[in-house]
Amino acid sequence: MDKTSLGNIYLAADSGGSKTVFLLVDEKGTVLTEVKTEGMGAVRAGVLPIRDIIKTAKEKIDIFGKPKAIFLSLGGPNTKEVYDELSTAWENIPVEVEREACGNSILRAAKYLGCSSFVMCGTGSTAVGFKNNKKVFAGGWGPTYGDGGSGGGIGSEALKKFLRHLDGFDDIGELSQIFSDVTDGLDIEKFEDRMEAKQRALDISRRELAALAPQIYLLALKGNKCAKELYANAAQEIALMADAVCDNDKKSAVLICGGFFKNKPEFVSQCVKEFSQKNAATLIYNEFFSPIAAATISVLVNNTDADEKVIRKIINGGTV
Repeated sequence: MDKTSLGNIYLAADSGGSKTVFLLVDEKGTVLTEVKTEGMGAVRAGVLPIRDIIKTAKEKIDIFGKPKAIFLSLGGPNTKEVYDELSTAWENIPVEVEREACGNSILRAAKYLGCSSFVMCGTGSTAVGFKNNKKVFAGGWGPTYGDGGSGGGIGSEALKKFLRHLDGFDDIGELSQIFSDVTDGLDIEKFEDRMEAKQRALDISRRELAALAPQIYLLALKGNKCAKELYANAAQEIALMADAVCDNDKKSAVLICGGFFKNKPEFVSQCVKEFSQKNAATLIYNEFFSPIAAATISVLVNNTDADEKVIRKIINGGTV
């Protein structure tokens, strides 16, 4: 590979609780390589093997040469930890790590879709926008007190339903099969086995719970009552967050984005319907746009003369 023919290259990344996506791009926003690793967003420093995660990515990225600058959007408060490890891995290269929940990178991109507010839902959820000309926030409280309208939230609520199902409180039908490992080989009527099931449930990580969202969605499409209720509640939460960060004005628009919406057209329609009952503004979903696109725009806008054509190309998945 002739690295000199690539010109200046830049590294954009988006990292949350489930995964990290690294994109190495040229000045025109053309993707040279994509690398996916474990997520680096954590509730505090020292929880995840950040150095090893970055090392794994670097080995694949450096094949193309050194990036001129790095921008990472992080879905966790451990920004200093991630910044330090990126700066160590790529010495003497400008590094910027931004909290995804502050909204700057997504709002910068959202304006090209006619939106001044957004709701982002992945493993967790958050919303940022402008109401009465003031920047406002909603959601983003994390797994213990938040995660409404997100993969982590859906997975957690489904697990609660399953545990209630074991006690005979709720009939959840086929949804119980998703958590079959919790009771595999156990007699739930025995105290010791019940405590083992409890420990297994507690050992399911937020990332693993979020990964259950697509399975629960398919069950909802098949008519499973519990799964349908979970997604209906998620749509209501998303509508509430959107309403909280947007003026009640038909000229306004809110962007919904994040992996939680991927390949879920019926759910997107449900969110739009819920929001329309609360606010005159428009809820917009662009299937090509994602937080990594916003990070890519940020690294180029901050370090190059990227024009509107380049930005729109990135927003629209590579097409102008």
